[in-house]
Amino acid sequence: MTGTGRNDLSVFKSEAGAGLFMHTYDKLMEYWPSQYETMEIQTEFGVCHVIVSGPEDGETVLMFHGMTSNSAMWYPTIEALRDFRVYCIDTPGDFGKSRVVKRISTPEDAVLWIDQVLDALGLAKITFIGHSMGGWFCSNYATSRPERIERLILIAPVATFLPVPFLKFLLKVYPAMLWPKPDRIRKAWDWFCKKGYSLPSQVMDMVIAAYTHGRSQLPVVPRVIEKEAWSRISAQVLLLVGDEEKIYDAESVMKCVKETLPDSEVVLIKEAGHCLILEQKSSVNEAIRRFMIKPSTYK
Repeated sequence: MTGTGRNDLSVFKSEAGAGLFMHTYDKLMEYWPSQYETMEIQTEFGVCHVIVSGPEDGETVLMFHGMTSNSAMWYPTIEALRDFRVYCIDTPGDFGKSRVVKRISTPEDAVLWIDQVLDALGLAKITFIGHSMGGWFCSNYATSRPERIERLILIAPVATFLPVPFLKFLLKVYPAMLWPKPDRIRKAWDWFCKKGYSLPSQVMDMVIAAYTHGRSQLPVVPRVIEKEAWSRISAQVLLLVGDEEKIYDAESVMKCVKETLPDSEVVLIKEAGHCLILEQKSSVNEAIRRFMIKPSTYK
């Protein structure tokens, strides 16, 4: 899917650029550690591309990727979920294989979109995992539909607990999006990561293709979720954050989460920045695995 159909809001600047991006997406999927299949889900916001893996009778998990990314980026994390039935959703409007026909523009739109995804899959109450913007999507949904959340795993969620540092993003990231050049894009993503770390070449190839040939159709702005909204949550919550996180201070967000959700589990991942699922795959996977095999205490 290229997102360039007649009735679509194009995520890519040209058919040729879409083709180049899709090639890098497919190359990255060669690193998926287990057998998988793909499917499409129709929602009013677009046709969503879904990567499905794990045993059909396994406990169900939905995974939501970060902004300017897609579900192929979950390949390091899937190893931790080998016993679960996992659905990784490409957010319509972002740089993936979903097609967007209506922009997700508000938090309410985001809730409605996920409602439609769950309903299409025939799911009532499940585990949500989200990284960065995906963490905000999960949190926004969980505080609106707490009855549908079995467990909630947030990996460096953007906004959610602390405000987005828009000035920092303007200086460090937006030049790569507005004037995409390979060196500029690499510099922006190096900033996201721990000192001295660069993304694997197969990931960087996809990021460069996305920034070069893509134009986001995802205008929703992540925001801090009020403490009162979090009081509706009774499911288990796990927060993972790198000690070199760039979009907020790691200690500050950990303190905020413990104050807001005193029964949550908070794990600091050593020697990791915002891309901790890649930077410290083993530590992240160990924390997820340990959390997922605990008996659920959902009420």
